[in-house]
Amino acid sequence: YETAHRPDVGLAVARMAAHVTYVSEQSLQAKFGRARSGDTPRFGADFEVEHYLDHQGEAFLQRFDANTYLYLSRAMDYFQPLARPDALARLAEGHTRYLLISFDTDWRFPTAHTLAIAVQLDAAGASVQASEIASPFGHDSFLLEVPAYHEAVRTFLAS
Repeated sequence: YETAHRPDVGLAVARMAAHVTYVSEQSLQAKFGRARSGDTPRFGADFEVEHYLDHQGEAFLQRFDANTYLYLSRAMDYFQPLARPDALARLAEGHTRYLLISFDTDWRFPTAHTLAIAVQLDAAGASVQASEIASPFGHDSFLLEVPAYHEAVRTFLAS
């Protein structure tokens, strides 16, 4: 903020790289395949997926200030809900039921991490239900229309 320079290029490139991990390879392949925007090979954006990622980077700059994003990213990096010695006991002493859902194509939060949390909650005596849902959309599955996900949440809330 002390200078007139904003790290927009870095933030856009970081978003483009991260975006690839939020969607699955299957999803990108279905959406773009090897489609190109022209007939002549060139450096720069040549494939449709590159144009899409460029757009994602630019759109991100309109929604986030780079410093805000850095603080949010660090908060997520340091987030350890079960790090305190009394955390599990405190979670189990309430009457809260836990539903943990993962998606089979999520690289950001894979099912193994979700199951590790479920094992810890269960060992502490908490009421926990964990399930993995098949989806071609990767980490972004929770944002999209995945019927099995919505049904799992609906069933859990109704029980």
